Amino acid sequence: MNISALKKVKALFLDMDGVLWTDKKEIGNLQEVFEAIKSSGLKVLFGSNNATRTPEEYCEKLASFGVHVSPEQFFTSGIATIYQLRKDFPQGPKVYVFGSPSLKKLLRDNGFEVTEENADVVLASLDREINYEKISRAMIEICEHGAKFYATNTDSTFVTENGWRPGGGVMVNCVETCTGVKPFVIGKPNTVMIKMACEANGLSKDEIMAVGDRYETDIMGGLNFGCPTGLVLSGYETAETLSKLDPKPDLVCKDLAELVNTLQNL
Repeated sequence: MNISALKKVKALFLDMDGVLWTDKKEIGNLQEVFEAIKSSGLKVLFGSNNATRTPEEYCEKLASFGVHVSPEQFFTSGIATIYQLRKDFPQGPKVYVFGSPSLKKLLRDNGFEVTEENADVVLASLDREINYEKISRAMIEICEHGAKFYATNTDSTFVTENGWRPGGGVMVNCVETCTGVKPFVIGKPNTVMIKMACEANGLSKDEIMAVGDRYETDIMGGLNFGCPTGLVLSGYETAETLSKLDPKPDLVCKDLAELVNTLQNL
């Protein structure tokens, strides 16, 4: 643990699934955890690869646990996709979304045309209603119409109250397999989300800590960005998998409450 580096941290860039909750069940007492974060003077920002909810929907979910935040604190892979597409297609692309209704709504609300044909972009993400026709349409748009292939994330699984379930990477792999085209992946370990968070809040790399439960996404995203990292063992990684990770995160704790307490007592 580099104590001098951790003392510079002014903000937490929190993953959500496996850190704050397991599906519908909160991890620990989130109201108490966020009160501790507030008392420590740390800013809270959120960065999840999960693009199935809008920032407003995430606010509602946190409010159900007694935690009140604003949509501006969220930098999900869905939000980062909007940022990246505006950068790559200044005139505004037509997008075929192989993903959730919330992701489609997010794009429409931000001025994008969501289409079922003649798309400029195919965007693959977690879709709980995956079927052959959706895969076929994505393939047609990429291979026959020349659409560019983007993915919100490539997470293989995500945790629910009933155990682990297939993640958005399954949909991405379907499209990649039949097209032979690799996507531009927006989510972690790419650094698009955390860069946006820092730019929007005037933070430098050493002032933000990437916190998550997955090494290959949350922690590698932080390492790629060059900021401090904190791994919590409340989701995907375990004490057993931790021993195989290299390089190690700056801080490893059993859950977010312990991580916040550790930072407070440095």
